[in-house]
Parts: sequence; C-alpha cells; structure tokens
Amino acid sequence: MKNIESVVKSNLCLGCGFCTFRGNYKMEYNHSKGLYLPKKTGDSNHLDWEICPAKGYTIKQTSAQLYTQNAQYSIDLGYINKQYVVSSKSERILQNASSGGIMTQIALFLLKEKIVDYVVVTKFIYSENGIKTKTFFTNDINEIFEAQGSKYCPVNMDYFISEIGKYKFHKFAFFGTPCQIAAIREIQRNDPHIAKNLLFTVGNFCGGVKNYNNIKKLAQRNKLDYENIKYFRFRGGGQPGSLLMVDKHGNSSQTNYPLYVGYTGYSKLLRCHLCVDATAELADISCGDAWLDSYMEDFRPWSVIISRNKKATEIINMLESQQKIIIREISKEEISKSQNQNLKSKKYRYLSRNNLYRFLGYKLPDFDGGYHNIDFPLKKEIKIYLIHKLKELLEKIGLYGFVRNIIKK
Repeated sequence: MKNIESVVKSNLCLGCGFCTFRGNYKMEYNHSKGLYLPKKTGDSNHLDWEICPAKGYTIKQTSAQLYTQNAQYSIDLGYINKQYVVSSKSERILQNASSGGIMTQIALFLLKEKIVDYVVVTKFIYSENGIKTKTFFTNDINEIFEAQGSKYCPVNMDYFISEIGKYKFHKFAFFGTPCQIAAIREIQRNDPHIAKNLLFTVGNFCGGVKNYNNIKKLAQRNKLDYENIKYFRFRGGGQPGSLLMVDKHGNSSQTNYPLYVGYTGYSKLLRCHLCVDATAELADISCGDAWLDSYMEDFRPWSVIISRNKKATEIINMLESQQKIIIREISKEEISKSQNQNLKSKKYRYLSRNNLYRFLGYKLPDFDGGYHNIDFPLKKEIKIYLIHKLKELLEKIGLYGFVRNIIKK
C-alpha cells in the first residue's frame, strides 16, 4: 500500500479526512460502509500518504523523538513523565462527564490562562441525514461543553482541515483520538506554522469505533426516529455514563454503558481491530477511564491521566494548585490493570491476530513496534474472528436482533 486509494480498497480507511490537507481529496459519505471516504480531486502526493494514519505509523520512533527526555518508556502505555488519577472539581463538567471530566477541564484551563488562543474539539451535529460529527476550532466555553463526551464513531476532519489555514498562526491545542494525534503530528512535520503554534495535543485512550450505521441501528432498535434525532451521546451523565437519544417528537431512550454495546451486530472498523495505539502514545497528555474497583465504586468519578513531558506535567500541577482538580497517586501497573481488556487486544494479541488476518489475505497497517512479541493462542483468535463475522452477517440479513433476543431468553 503506497497511496490513499489502496487504503480505501483494503477497507482500512478510518474516514478521518486528513488526506484532504493538500486539497487532493474530498470526503464523500458512503451509506453502505457508514463512513466518509476520500475521493481524488487532484494529483496526490507523498504527503497525502504520510499523513494517513490508517496505513499505520511510526509509533515508537515518533514518540521517542517527542518524549524521551524526562520520561520512561512502557510498552503498554508509551512514554510517561508522570501519571495520575484525577477528578474535576467543577460540578458543571462532572454533570455531563462519563468519568473525571479531565479533557474538558484541560481545554477550559488552557483558554482561561491564555496558554492557547483556541482548542480543537469534536461535537455531534444533527440534520435530516442523521447524526454526524464536526471537528472545529473554538474559544467558546459553551461550545466546549457541547463537545464533551466520547465519540465512538468515525470522525471526518475535513471541516477542521478546511479551517486550519485561518488558525495556524494562532496558538492552539488539539483534542482527539490516538490515530488523529498521529495524523496531526505528520502535519506538524510538514508545516512550520502548525509545528510552532500547536502547543498541546490531548488524546483519549481508545478501543476503536464502529461506523455510523451502528448509531442508526441503535436508534431503530430503541424505536426512535433516526432522521429526527435532536440529541445524542454515547456516554455522559456520570461514571461510567449512559447512551442517551432524544428525537424531535419527544421520544427518548437511555441505556447504561456498556450494556448497549451488543445491541447491534456491527463490529469495530477493520483498522481499529489492527491497531496498537491504546493510550494515544503520541499525545502530550493522554486520558482514560479509571476501570478499577476502588475508583468505580467511589462516589466521585475519576480519570486516569498520563503526561508525557514536563510541559504537560506543569499544566496538571497548575490545575491542582488552582484547585481545579483533585489528584491521587496511581502506579503504572495500576493503569495497565485499569486498561487490561484494551491492552490485551492491542498489545498482547497483535502478532497472532495479524498472522491470522495476513493468512486470510487482508492488507495490514504498518507499525514499527509498540506491542508485545508473544503469540496469543491461534484457536482463540480464530474464534474471536468468526464471532465478529457471524454477528456482522446476522445484522446484514436483519436477524441479529431476533437471534440476540432468543439467546438472552
């Protein structure tokens, strides 16, 4: 694979739209695949390919260039300067958070202290075409709150890319997923203004996303009018949060996370199955859920946070000194334990899964390491693969909900 077309043909495309950076592609929605795909509009060049995170990226080399000073490397978690478990002290933030609200707290703090002029965040938007996302520059507090919450779906960055020329001379911070952080790092390499003015990247721990058809099916299974949804969230309203949908007719549905995850037969995007970046290893600050009994049973919601350089650690310390957050100590081992399921999938099963997918004829993304050199039992890997495919088939032919209800009984 050496061009964007090969990524799309191999079904590895994430629909992120970063390949539109030089104007050689535009994004068009593909209803059957449930995500935006790039269409060539000009003479593509090597930079289009380099930026694309779906092809894989140099996770070890790039993180070493960014963070080796005052940081220790963990194959599970990446480079670490400091690690914490934290919780915002803002009731407004916690009201709509699904854990400790730290990403929203950081965004507001960076703007309030004039450390940056803008932050780049993503929110859901609603139209007659259903639910989509929008990634944009903002310094508006209300817009930051609108963007709060996880986006477990493909995020098309073409609007952000189209706007970046207006803002690259301003200081800004970027908030996104591990693969989005990887793409923005490549853009930094090739644009000196963005390299200079993108002061912070903040990434979320990520287990992968499903396509937009999954959201449509979730609405249908809850007997809601998808085309007239006026509010949607995957998580929020407390730890660990809940799925909430409200349509224009006043109908609503709410389901605790993660109970709704199996409501449809859709699997994660292929590229997400083949990823090694569980904790946004190229981000200055990485944030995730504190999936440990001692924190999940606490009355206060908590987030795990990793700062990868001294500058990022200073931000966290300033938040604490200004009494914006509460901090508790946590070990690297506890963080790994809190992310056990995702790390097992991305770091420990990587070799065996890739061997299976390669044998089956799949094109694979290329990483320069960042995973454990061990063999996961092949029989288990085959079983996992077949279960995913069976669920997808049942959903495609319209029998998944019926079969699931029978199994539940």
